[in-house]
Amino acid sequence: MDILGCNTSIDFTHGMGEVTNAYVTVKNTGTVDLPNTCALLRAIDEDREHPDKKVCVSNLPVQNQVTLKLTVDSAYKKDTVIQVDTTSNEVILLRVDRPSCTDIGLFGGAPSDLNVIKPIQP
Repeated sequence: MDILGCNTSIDFTHGMGEVTNAYVTVKNTGTVDLPNTCALLRAIDEDREHPDKKVCVSNLPVQNQVTLKLTVDSAYKKDTVIQVDTTSNEVILLRVDRPSCTDIGLFGGAPSDLNVIKPIQP
């Protein structure tokens, strides 16, 4: 799993102020397909639970990857320490944390191929 970067925004749709969005690529480098593969975002300053804090794909085939956008309700104008868990059928496969998530805008912006399962890039 790679945490590509983060950004912040305001989420009026869900009645929240500032939220932190994390862009994560989940890769299946194993030898079996991963059913019900999910990524779950947590933040040290998380307030209310955001509906996009956990995003799942029904199946992640061998040697494929998917990039997901995860969102948590976070404190206004504070650095957000984040943690991402990747699971398959509710079993934790990997946990990655970042003391400060790099602004995704520094690396060309948010990916345009969110939620698209595709072969792992060499």
